[in-house]
Amino acid sequence: MARSSRVLLALAAVAVAFAAADTYVVVLALPDMMSTARIPINELQRAAPVVSGFLLGYVAMLPLIGRIADLRGRVPVLVMSLMVFAAGSLVTALAYDLPSMVAGRFLQGVGGGGLVPATLALVADLYPVERRGVPLGVVSAVQELGSVLGPLFGAVVLALADWQAIFLVNLAVALVLAAAIRHLAGRGGVETVASRRPQPPDAPVVEEGALRPS
Repeated sequence: MARSSRVLLALAAVAVAFAAADTYVVVLALPDMMSTARIPINELQRAAPVVSGFLLGYVAMLPLIGRIADLRGRVPVLVMSLMVFAAGSLVTALAYDLPSMVAGRFLQGVGGGGLVPATLALVADLYPVERRGVPLGVVSAVQELGSVLGPLFGAVVLALADWQAIFLVNLAVALVLAAAIRHLAGRGGVETVASRRPQPPDAPVVEEGALRPS
């Protein structure tokens, strides 16, 4: 497999891990977020939608994105998902009350949920059936690792800055990953299973379009 293909998959896996980390990244930040929203600490249960809003968006996208990735291409969907995640991060960082926080978190979840099926589809494009076990396992592992490390990431940022910094870091990372994925795919040289098969000279290479940015 070409090096560019491995780098592309690695970037997508990092994006999956980072989005998964946001599931519970707010756990330690909730008291500060509630203070910003002017909600008393003894009513912290009202902050539950900040977590569940992300999960709702995340889960809602899982069954939808696979088909969209088939129609629009893996890279465009990955980039689009990262941009939605970045937009949600910005909305959350600028939030001043509970509804705006929940709206931002929901957008983050929509973007994050789109990354998983698009990355799994990318694995199917890059690896033949008999070699997909390891990369699929790696994607699943980094997703779980991200969920576990999310609270730790939040704690580190909170030790250095306020809660808004968590989402500003998310914004920056998502934009960098989106730009890197788009640039790498735009350069060409990404080998797919289909591109490695012998084809007639006049056969249209439809599969390559699935990886190119729109």
